Amino acid sequence: GLIAAGKSIYGLQTMTAAFKERTLHKYYLCLVEGVLEQEKYIKGYLSKDKKNNKVTIYKQEKENTLPVETRYFPLGNNGKRTLLKVELITGRAHQIRAHLASEGHSIVGDPKYGKADKKLKGQLLHSFRMEFPSMKGSLSYLSGKVFTAPLPEIFLRTLKEEKLEESYYENLE
Repeated sequence: GLIAAGKSIYGLQTMTAAFKERTLHKYYLCLVEGVLEQEKYIKGYLSKDKKNNKVTIYKQEKENTLPVETRYFPLGNNGKRTLLKVELITGRAHQIRAHLASEGHSIVGDPKYGKADKKLKGQLLHSFRMEFPSMKGSLSYLSGKVFTAPLPEIFLRTLKEEKLEESYYENLE
């Protein structure tokens, strides 16, 4: 999947500001348990257990929690599982995995927030699209650029097995 990094201090500071100001948009694809048919914006509060490297999502703010915001768009379902496009609004560790699991829709193959799948080596979550805002200065060449990463073969194969491959190809934007 896609990862954003700065090659210089200026680049790193600019990228950090774009994330903080929420002008840089990151989208993920994931296959989740259950049927979702409506776009939804979800908000919660994340608490991290550093010892176990796991987070918990709460509906109400508590001490030592950070706000998290996620939006998802169902692309298709097979009556059992749903292919989602997820927009990461805030960017916290494990946010998408824990946030979707807290809604009762864990990511397929996620051993930490759902259940492992013997056919998969991890969860079906993929950073596939990044849209850059208007930028000035030495990073102006990134203004309005969109970067995409193709789905890994195991993800595509699973979509085919789940009869959701068409939903993926119809919704690449």
